[in-house]
Amino acid sequence: MNNNLQKFAQNDLVLARSANERTRINSSLQQLENVLKNKLGIRTIIRFGSFTRNTILPRRYDTNSDIDLLLVFDGNYTPETYRTRIIKVLNTAYPNSLSKKDFPAVKLELNHIKFDIVPSIVETDFFGTTKYYIPNKDNKWMITYPNDINKNLSEKNQSYGGNIIRQVIRLCKHWNANAGYPLSSYLMEKKIIELWYWGNENTYNRFLKTLNSIAGHIPKVNKAINKIRENEGDIWNAQNKSEQLYWLKVLLPGLK
Repeated sequence: MNNNLQKFAQNDLVLARSANERTRINSSLQQLENVLKNKLGIRTIIRFGSFTRNTILPRRYDTNSDIDLLLVFDGNYTPETYRTRIIKVLNTAYPNSLSKKDFPAVKLELNHIKFDIVPSIVETDFFGTTKYYIPNKDNKWMITYPNDINKNLSEKNQSYGGNIIRQVIRLCKHWNANAGYPLSSYLMEKKIIELWYWGNENTYNRFLKTLNSIAGHIPKVNKAINKIRENEGDIWNAQNKSEQLYWLKVLLPGLK
């Protein structure tokens, strides 16, 4: 079962696994950033979110997958002013693609990838600390911390070894998407990173423990995990791999 989950997480659940797909996405990303810089006169663009953590899933496994861009503007207009500017530029540059306001971002949907484009302003305090602000629901500015969990994920993933934590995050995100998003994707990733991890655990055990920790209160998840564990086998009973795989597929459709 561990090999099944590892291969699924390392191959199927990786965005732009093929060279052609990577080229298309990188080309679209670079073109979009150039359009935004040239037409909006922004200070800088910060890539953030699951794309920068390499935990973003292909859209066939997560229809909400997108690349997040933070546009840092000079000035201090209202968030709606900047959002309106962004959507006007997108409608002109991408007339055949879907672009719309979707708080707090503007979404651009191309055939092969989605982008979440968030306006922001920046200030530097007395101590030289840079602070970024994004729209809140009242059309005012609230502080944000782009890429705040990236370092924690990288350090914990490296210390744990085997890229297991990143694999577990991808598996949990696929479960979450298939279940209709009962959990916020970002908050789920953050919680997974904050969990305690012990050595000598493979992807299989770490995934089941993690999913139980974040979603074991959901009856369908609890039942599936119990069924998988019951069929592991012991000194009296043989392992039932087919039954284990069946219940893993209940959690993770597409698993082979």
